[in-house]
Amino acid sequence: MKQIAIILSILVLLVLAACTLPMPTGEAPTDVGSVTDIAGKATPSPVIPTLTPPAPVVTDTAIPPTPTALPPTATALPAKPTALPPADQPTATKEPTKASPTPAATFVPTATLGEPSYHNPMEVPNYAEWAKAGTKTLPDDDNIRLQFKEGELYVTGKQLDFSTWWFSYHTLKDAYIEMTFNSEACSGDDAYGMIFRGPPHKAGQSYGYVVSLSCDGKLWVFRLDGINPWRIENLIEPKQVSAIHEGPGEVNVIGVYADGDDMTIYVNGSPVGEVQDDHFSNGRVGVFVRSASPDVYTYRITDYIYWNLNQKH
Repeated sequence: MKQIAIILSILVLLVLAACTLPMPTGEAPTDVGSVTDIAGKATPSPVIPTLTPPAPVVTDTAIPPTPTALPPTATALPAKPTALPPADQPTATKEPTKASPTPAATFVPTATLGEPSYHNPMEVPNYAEWAKAGTKTLPDDDNIRLQFKEGELYVTGKQLDFSTWWFSYHTLKDAYIEMTFNSEACSGDDAYGMIFRGPPHKAGQSYGYVVSLSCDGKLWVFRLDGINPWRIENLIEPKQVSAIHEGPGEVNVIGVYADGDDMTIYVNGSPVGEVQDDHFSNGRVGVFVRSASPDVYTYRITDYIYWNLNQKH
């Protein structure tokens, strides 16, 4: 009991001592609302100075930082519009490629007819072929002159604006005949060519079929019926033919496929005309010339060849 009484006395003394502890000097009571719990200690409120500056300066607002230019967000630009033609201008449309006409096949006589019946490349003068009857003399009169020179046969028409011809001794019926010409110094309507199915020698008359090419590229085919009076029948009227090589110094090949009444005309291997005529069935082959320039006209023959369809020559 004595010990209990001593303990109680000590407790009473401790309680009274706690109630009389002095408050810390210089500290005002702390406002509970401004206490910040930092490591269990109260943080005093900052003291605001009372000096008044010459001019008001705001210090309680943070100065905004200088804005840093941010790269703009990449935005796809609208596609550039395609330029359209004006309303009154039609849209260009590519023309479809036009098919070129198929050219006629070139006629190659050796492929169809084989070896020729006769061929004179004019390398050696054959006077007997063109000479006057019973002589070895070539014609040279007021109308026409023939002469061999440098391996070729030169033909000159002396009468201006006159059609003139001269026959060789070759007599043919059905045949393919071909002559190669050099137009020499021609111009305009100067013309050269061949005549076939002409009269017998010394028959006292003139006739036959004439195929003529002019210097300016025209084809003319006619039937000569007589000269006293002058009578002809146009079988192909003069017309421009693209197969003809126009102008002076040009080479052209005239071919005639004559089989009965049917005749096909070729120029440089291209068919350029067809005729049907039953007036003359056979006869001699010769040359034709027409001088239409202010002076006489001369051309030359560089090749003479034929195929006798009847195998008689």
